[in-house]
Amino acid sequence: MLTLGLIFAFCLFTAATYGLVGQSVPLVQQENAPNVDEILVRMKAHDEWQGQYLIEYRAQRKFSATNVRFKEDATLEVLTTFRRPNTLESQVLRAEGSKIIRERVFNKILEAENETNAELTKQQIDIVPANYGFSYLGREDCDGRECYRLSITPKRKEKYLIDGQIWIDAEDGGIVRIQGWPAKRPSFWARQTQLDRRYKRIEGMWLSDRLESVSDVLIAGRSYLKIQYSYESIQTDPQYGTRGNSAAPIKSPSLPVPSRPAPYLNECAPPPPSLPGNECTSLPMARPRAVFH
Repeated sequence: MLTLGLIFAFCLFTAATYGLVGQSVPLVQQENAPNVDEILVRMKAHDEWQGQYLIEYRAQRKFSATNVRFKEDATLEVLTTFRRPNTLESQVLRAEGSKIIRERVFNKILEAENETNAELTKQQIDIVPANYGFSYLGREDCDGRECYRLSITPKRKEKYLIDGQIWIDAEDGGIVRIQGWPAKRPSFWARQTQLDRRYKRIEGMWLSDRLESVSDVLIAGRSYLKIQYSYESIQTDPQYGTRGNSAAPIKSPSLPVPSRPAPYLNECAPPPPSLPGNECTSLPMARPRAVFH
């Protein structure tokens, strides 16, 4: 699905940037952890429901990328249409800036999205027990909604798998956020790539909202990539109904939820376009799917 293509397409960004020639996490409660298997069952149920409920959407996406060392930047605006089960079409509306970034980064991302729509590829990189190990880290407040935070550990060293953490909505089981880095270095030139992907809840579904990627590349230095989503229309199947607020959180002893939300990337470095010039050297990561749209 769309999210899968974007997550691993940023691996291409680290190598593409070469053509230009401590992670901060919030404090969470770890005692009295709910059953991880129950969380995963809830996550799978939500994913299956969303796959049936969502028929189609149209969204405008704005891509922006910057390389600080070479002072190169580019933007791309795309109209993307998704139709269930796996049809994805993107139409370029406007492209500006560095030709290298547009050809070696933006075009590669669009190609990767289509590639990961293949059913076999999705099975290999979905966030499911067949591909990952999970452990409970704690509870957090995610923009006013309680979330479970889990670590995800890939069972194979592959550049399309993510080593990091996910946030699961405690009420409906949807993935709210993914943060991490490729399990395998995508190229010799890539020293580190960190991703952070956020979702927003629309009619009970969790759809992509924004994504940021930070890559440290030999010679080319630090590069930044950001994608923002704006939905024009969403078509759903009424026979499956809106997933409301009837699902109760997984039972476990009451734990306080931190009032301070999780940071977006690293707090010492604000997101683009203000990132160029910032000297902070550690930033974290971003979301595939459990099958997720």
